[in-house]
Amino acid sequence: MTRDRAARWLTGVAALGFLGTAALHSTGYASIVRLAKDTPGALGQVMPALWLAFSFDLTVLGLILGVLTLRPADVARPILVIAALCPLAAAGLQMKFIGFIPPTGLLIALGVLAWASAAMRPPRS
Repeated sequence: MTRDRAARWLTGVAALGFLGTAALHSTGYASIVRLAKDTPGALGQVMPALWLAFSFDLTVLGLILGVLTLRPADVARPILVIAALCPLAAAGLQMKFIGFIPPTGLLIALGVLAWASAAMRPPRS
């Protein structure tokens, strides 16, 4: 297996991880809607939207990584590095505000996987 093929395979795994995490995250929507009803003011009104927005962000990033898996590009490395910032930042926020929970580990793993994929990409001329 060539380095490029291995990197593209790893990018595909990362893409599936982003999409799977988005799907898993969206399953919590009903719980958030119930919690939001007990939260007064504007925060309670926007909580469900913010919950879905995070799932949507992960979906879009997963689709972008999917495109990088199928179509090699000279700009794949920086795109992968930037895409990794979303789950890593979310994991950092989780640790600061609610502590480490299992989904935090999943987000960290996604970010590291995307960075590993970027590192494996051979430089293009």
